[in-house]
Amino acid sequence: MSSGVLSKITVIDMTEGVAGPYAASLLGDMGANVIKVERAEGDWSRTAGQHSVGNIGSTQFIALNRNKRDISIDVGTPDGLRIIERMVSQADVLLSNFRAGVMAKLGLDYAHCKTLRADLIYCTISGFGQDGAYAQFPASDTVLQALSGVMNLVGEADGPPLRVGFPLIDLSAANNAVQAVLAALYGRLSGQGGRQIDVSLMAAAMALMNVTFTDYLASGRLPQRHGNQNAQHAPAGAFAVAGGRFITVAILRDAHWKKLCAALDLPALADDARFKSNALRVEHRAALDAIIAPIFKTKPAEFWITALRAADILCGPVNSFADIIADTDLAACLPLLDSHLEGVARMMGNPIRIDGEYFGAARPAPARGQHTREVLAEFGFNTAEVAGFLRSGSAFAIE
Repeated sequence: MSSGVLSKITVIDMTEGVAGPYAASLLGDMGANVIKVERAEGDWSRTAGQHSVGNIGSTQFIALNRNKRDISIDVGTPDGLRIIERMVSQADVLLSNFRAGVMAKLGLDYAHCKTLRADLIYCTISGFGQDGAYAQFPASDTVLQALSGVMNLVGEADGPPLRVGFPLIDLSAANNAVQAVLAALYGRLSGQGGRQIDVSLMAAAMALMNVTFTDYLASGRLPQRHGNQNAQHAPAGAFAVAGGRFITVAILRDAHWKKLCAALDLPALADDARFKSNALRVEHRAALDAIIAPIFKTKPAEFWITALRAADILCGPVNSFADIIADTDLAACLPLLDSHLEGVARMMGNPIRIDGEYFGAARPAPARGQHTREVLAEFGFNTAEVAGFLRSGSAFAIE
């Protein structure tokens, strides 16, 4: 089955927050043996938000840490470091997302880890890379949305910059890291050995805006905020309809422009000199919107979606999560999984589908230290050693 494609791969997940844990979880979805190494204080993501589930923590933690086992280790102690070194020596991938230099301070820099496992895939997710003036600065998705210019592109033309309402950059960086790890594992099969990988949030953010940034580099024109309108096409954006909802329409070709005019019962508009090409429609967007926006307000979303789809025009309602779940046909497109946890019935899974199946969630998000004893035994520590680690505080396990 597709869920076991990485079943022979062991991943040591020394990450917390969003980007690193999500990357490790995606590898776990593919069958990797992912072991989350959690410090004594726990992953800060466990206390994010307002909804908490049992001894697991926040729904954010639950969403980002499925398909893992959890071992709680104080890496700052000699025994803690010894535990991690043994684990690394038997692992295929080591993931971390500390600031530049932190892994070295812990005694786990790439040079040392490579002596433990020569063909190790060593992947760090950082804010700004491993060197340079910015490398020592702390980073978060919100800060990177600002620094990268993402925030400057979001919002109404005459309004303030706005944050995207979910950790877009963190999740993108996680996907980049997984791509890199998979590429390195593939290369290792042909004898290329281990790899040192670094994915920075800054680079991931800029890559998301590659079209807009390339246009700036070519033209020198700074992009402007366009609210709900697509800066590259017109009409393309969100329009208010009767009943207080919004729909979105995207006209990508001139042929579709003519179809839209027919659907709106405005045949003469198709030949209006101001709107005969996409470039002209973008130039005269305000005049065009002044004509079509009032028409959209005359009918509800259901009417327009039916009419526009019949005319082969790209469109859709602006949905809330409740709307998505209520639309059973739309919800059927989603990889919704049983969370296996009381208090959270379902969760969003991995979007990849292979041979007709989505990846599953064999393991729910773990409690801190839930698998400490089990994992230590698997890596060759005997019962007396494990008891000593727990007694000294080098390791923690739930009873």
